[in-house]
Amino acid sequence: MLKKIVCLLILALSASLPLLHAEVVDKIAIVVNNEVVTDGEIDRLLAPIYEQYRTLYKGTDLIKKLEEARQRIIMQLIEDRLILGEARRRNVEVNEKEIESRIEEARRRFASRSDFEKALWEQRLTVKDLRARYKDQLMTKKLIDEKVGMKVTITPVDIANYYKEHVNEFRQPPEIRLRNILIKPKDDLPPYKALGLAREISRRLREGGDFAGLAKVYSDGPGAEEGGMMGYVKKGDLLPEIEKVVFNLKEDQVSDIIQTSLGYHIFKVEEKRAERSLEFSEVRREVEDKIFRERAKDKIEGWVSNLKKNAYIAFK
Repeated sequence: MLKKIVCLLILALSASLPLLHAEVVDKIAIVVNNEVVTDGEIDRLLAPIYEQYRTLYKGTDLIKKLEEARQRIIMQLIEDRLILGEARRRNVEVNEKEIESRIEEARRRFASRSDFEKALWEQRLTVKDLRARYKDQLMTKKLIDEKVGMKVTITPVDIANYYKEHVNEFRQPPEIRLRNILIKPKDDLPPYKALGLAREISRRLREGGDFAGLAKVYSDGPGAEEGGMMGYVKKGDLLPEIEKVVFNLKEDQVSDIIQTSLGYHIFKVEEKRAERSLEFSEVRREVEDKIFRERAKDKIEGWVSNLKKNAYIAFK
């Protein structure tokens, strides 16, 4: 149950969910003492699982697997809130230098500050949001260290050896940076007219038209106001009929029209990133957290179980 304890609070930048551009209503789903869990949080964590499961299961099997995953996520979030709430109650202190260190560590994963800021925008986050999330994460980690950390010893050699033995777990999959134009049929634009418009846009693109400009004018898809920018996506993020086309495009190449249940799509690949192993320096903290969670799992479970006994947990 606590396999991913604390790690949910580290999703500030990593859980990269690049296609979650649809707005979600942040309705309160669960109250845990003085902390809350929102429907939006649950849905955002469930989204990549759904993308994976829908390629493996269908019908009632898919519904059952998704419900099981949803319940696991809910339990994990409740446990996170219990620990965070306890950290707040105890006034666990985090200084600004510690938070800024985490922010700077996140920035270094990007080629430039503008890329970093764009990644935040794609996640609908601000630096202020990220700062708050890292503060919660640090408060949680400090409290866990206080409760069980002294009983868990991790040396630099342990960390290096774990990375070497599990190097294949720390890989960045191939990614492509996409723009899109989506023409949706609607009441005033029946399917045959929507297809005609998509064909006209495709013609203009072949003749050198500006993709971003045309997206701003015509697209019904995500990021239309930003020229159809979808950001970086990896395999499993997109509909299969789209994925099999766009991952075979070259940089700066524009796709033919792709029809799906949503309408008529045109994509442009702006950049391709090959699969690579993440360097030890990039994942050192993540490796240390993994080792800590494995060694502290039983101790944490017993402590959180006691927190639950005296907790107020209400589902809305």
